[in-house]
Amino acid sequence: MNILQINTSDSKGGAAKNVYRFKKRLEELGHSTSIFVGYKFSNDKNVFLINPKNVILEIGSKLIKRNLTGYIRRKISFYRGNDIDFFNIDNLFNSPEYKKADIVHFRNLHGDYFNLNALKKISTEKPIVWTLHDLWAITGHCAHPFDCEKWKIECQNCPYLNTYPAVLWDNTQYLWNKKRAIYNNSKLNIVANSLWTKERAEKSILKNQNIRLIYNGIDDEVFKPYNKKEVRQKLSFPSDKKIILFSAIGGKKNPFKGWQFIEKTLEHYKNDKGILFLSIGGKKEGQFNNIRYIKYIDDDSLLAKYYSVADIFLYPSLADTFGLVVAESLACGTPVITFNTGGIPELVFHKKNGYIAKYKDFDDLINGIEYIFGLNETEIKEMSKNCVKKIKENFTLDKMTEEYLKLYKEILNFS
Repeated sequence: MNILQINTSDSKGGAAKNVYRFKKRLEELGHSTSIFVGYKFSNDKNVFLINPKNVILEIGSKLIKRNLTGYIRRKISFYRGNDIDFFNIDNLFNSPEYKKADIVHFRNLHGDYFNLNALKKISTEKPIVWTLHDLWAITGHCAHPFDCEKWKIECQNCPYLNTYPAVLWDNTQYLWNKKRAIYNNSKLNIVANSLWTKERAEKSILKNQNIRLIYNGIDDEVFKPYNKKEVRQKLSFPSDKKIILFSAIGGKKNPFKGWQFIEKTLEHYKNDKGILFLSIGGKKEGQFNNIRYIKYIDDDSLLAKYYSVADIFLYPSLADTFGLVVAESLACGTPVITFNTGGIPELVFHKKNGYIAKYKDFDDLINGIEYIFGLNETEIKEMSKNCVKKIKENFTLDKMTEEYLKLYKEILNFS
């Protein structure tokens, strides 16, 4: 089978990780695969830019060591209040990969690179699968609408214009209606990455499409528990401290991940000599007071060892359809403390393999930390086993791949 995937990038973010890991697994099974992206970071010869190159922006990016292409595109979309109408994706249509593809599998189409009008054309030429990694597809502009439910009827008078992907002015009514018109003239097979996402898709402008649930999966041969004592010694962590891991990717700039609650937790425990915080994914490196900083880790095997170092993974997400890092942590036997957010409770069972705090309730988040730190050795081992068991039952890369291949075959048999 020849599968072509389309995503914002090939390595940055949870959706990109999911796409690229899936690509590698498909190749291992003998399938031909390619990815078309707005922004390429890998050296993979089967990953292609979907937009024509701008030589001037490429030279400028190298000179100032910044992604000028992404910066300029984001500004254009922001000021126009429109991220769906204006991008040239001729590289896709002119490519032999597109012409040979049996299935075109869309992932995140936001990120200022894709022309959504192309859905109509592509759906007449190729079977389409579209995995929803957030709710951008069903809203007037935002990836996560929080408590706003205007997307069910018609977006307008948007309360979250600054939410990613931000727009300068309220063009959400046009964008919502344009998306609806495109979908009504396209044949799409929608995949929700959680039951929570599926329930929302079924109440949205995608409700007339074929919608099914396929959970994200992670490689449980890579993300697995390591002996805590041994891995702490190897990575130079103390054996006599409780370690709380958190992700610093995006930091304060990412409104979805609850950074303010990380900061409050750091302040709460700043004088506790028995606790060490481990921050992964930020720009800092080294240790300051009771916080160890590690920069972004590309190596999944090494990342699994850092999950195994920790006693807790603290993830106070405020908007999430699934939570890939939650699955990674659980697969390594490390319980997760999180809020009752989106699809996360489909992975984390309260007091079984982690702790689900009341949404935005900081005191309850601290209750979760204290609860897990208060468990005895036998209870901790049982919770760790529950973490791994949950992933192996429902959220492995093999299971996800099997479900997608089953869907592809169903679609092709009906085409």
